Amino acid sequence: MTDLEILSRIIWAEAESEILNGKVGVGASIINQARAENKTILQVIQAPGQFEAYANNRFWQAPYNSQQPMMVAAKQAASRALQGEDPVYRKTHFCAYRKNPCRWHYTQTPPSQILGNHLFIRSKAYD
Repeated sequence: MTDLEILSRIIWAEAESEILNGKVGVGASIINQARAENKTILQVIQAPGQFEAYANNRFWQAPYNSQQPMMVAAKQAASRALQGEDPVYRKTHFCAYRKNPCRWHYTQTPPSQILGNHLFIRSKAYD
């Protein structure tokens, strides 16, 4: 599986209904975390406790080879993030702050950033 497919699947699973720039932000934050930890994108996604969509198999349900609009948008976002676009400015983690309180995220290095329906932060561990 290529980085494009991996990132597209997790963007679709984690941010399917997000605005396009928010999807790019999700992809960029995953890439930023992978770089900060010297890991692959897949290693970051597979890490225990990191991504609910991987743990519950939604990642594998992504219709990667379809022309479904949300999948097309996820691929566009993944491609843009892989090409270096970073609308979250080196942030390494995100959460859907309207769905859960994101307690851990609020303990990390400010400033946090909201993009669409996600809160983005850069972990203190990387500064």
